[in-house]
Amino acid sequence: MSKSIVNINSGHRERLRERFVKSGFSGFHDYEVLEYLLTYIFRQGDVKPIAKRLIKTFGSFTKVLDAEPNEVEKIEGMGKSSAISLSALRGILKYYFIDSVKTTKMQLTKMTDLVSFVTSQIANRKNEVFMAIYLNAKNEVLEINEFSEGTVAQASAYPRRIVEAALNGKATSIILAHNHPDGVAEPSDSDIQITDEIKKALQLVEVSLQEHIIIANKDYYSFRREGLL
Repeated sequence: MSKSIVNINSGHRERLRERFVKSGFSGFHDYEVLEYLLTYIFRQGDVKPIAKRLIKTFGSFTKVLDAEPNEVEKIEGMGKSSAISLSALRGILKYYFIDSVKTTKMQLTKMTDLVSFVTSQIANRKNEVFMAIYLNAKNEVLEINEFSEGTVAQASAYPRRIVEAALNGKATSIILAHNHPDGVAEPSDSDIQITDEIKKALQLVEVSLQEHIIIANKDYYSFRREGLL
């Protein structure tokens, strides 16, 4: 790579950073946000074409980060190591949100806040993920656990573990959530059965089941709102 090309790329990277410092990602296109992240994976070179190819292939910034590393590494300019690094960034974002909710003792009392948080965690997962959010008497988040990934039918084996975690964490109530990768936010018979089993198990130890949310794309289903709790 010639010195002039290096200088041009360095200047472009610096301008991206200056824009971010000035106003965050406001005004950035999807590919520019991704490009910014890629500069930390690729220490040299023009990563704009790679960012654009990724967005074009997967459809959006979110879908790029949610893509499996073995799919990402096939994109021209990527590779196994860089694909894993990009996937790790998604994991870091997820960890940040969970840690923030717990350390700030966020109160998930508004449906909009609850749906936004759950959506950020499991909406774009390719398999069904079952999540339990443990709350204290003030509705502050104490702990968040994922009990299964595959099909929610497998979660029928987890009532005991959910109850144990509630007792160990001294939770007074729980919110359940899972995703429907097929995009339909309606409970199946097994969803309703599992919810009822977990509710009854929690009642034995005087822990209430506040809500069960199903996330599907941009839609959601509330068991409480629909009278199933």
